[in-house]
Amino acid sequence: MILFKEIPFNFEDEDYKTRVYYDDHIINVIAFRNNYPANGFRQQIKIPKYISVKYILHHEMIKTYAEICKEDISEKRWERLIT
Repeated sequence: MILFKEIPFNFEDEDYKTRVYYDDHIINVIAFRNNYPANGFRQQIKIPKYISVKYILHHEMIKTYAEICKEDISEKRWERLIT
């Protein structure tokens, strides 16, 4: 997959990056800390053949998915799931 963009953020004095990866059919939005996935969640968009992945990457919704990843961290959703 190709890295489209990184969106840095900080939570509890830890540095995170939300990364947007893509290929011809899928976009993945994932939170990272120290170059490793920060949790087990992924936001994934499967793209039909008749829609351009480039169109979706520049759509406002990508910011929404990045915000969901950030909220997964700030609300500690992964920790709540696995305990």
